Amino acid sequence: KDHLDKLQKEHADKFSWKAIITSEQGRMSSTADNLRVLTDTNFKSGLEDTHYHLIGNGQMVSEFKAGLQTAGVKDDKVTVEMYFNHKAEVDADAVSRIA
Repeated sequence: KDHLDKLQKEHADKFSWKAIITSEQGRMSSTADNLRVLTDTNFKSGLEDTHYHLIGNGQMVSEFKAGLQTAGVKDDKVTVEMYFNHKAEVDADAVSRIA
C-alpha cells in the first residue's frame, strides 16, 4: 500500500489506485454512486489508457470483467485474481451498471 500511495503522489497526473473493501463500502456494482468511486480521479483517462486489476470474490470479478468487456475494454487491459465463489452466476443487471 505504501508503495502504491507513493506512486500516486509522484505521478498524480497519470496514476491512481483505490483499495475497495466491499464489507465496508458495500457491493460496488449495486449502485451508480458506488461505481462512480472507481472513476473519480484527478486526471482524464480513457478505456485504452487504463489497466484494471480485479481481485476478490469470483462473482464480483466475473461481473466486473464482463461489464468492462461490454464497455469496450480490451482483454489485455484486465487482470484478475479470484479467491472463492468461482462458479457463481453473473448478475446481468450488475454487468449493465458496470458497462
